[in-house]
Amino acid sequence: MKAVIQRVSKASVSVDGEIISSIGNGLCVLIGIKRDDEVADMKYM
Repeated sequence: MKAVIQRVSKASVSVDGEIISSIGNGLCVLIGIKRDDEVADMKYM
């Protein structure tokens, strides 16, 4: 499991070219989860 936290002035998430969500100033958090990650990994994050 990996996490990236980035301070942003604006950010958005799009799927197939359609914006699903967006924010202004704030934090953008990206989390990558793989099949063998466990609950203990999530609690650590």
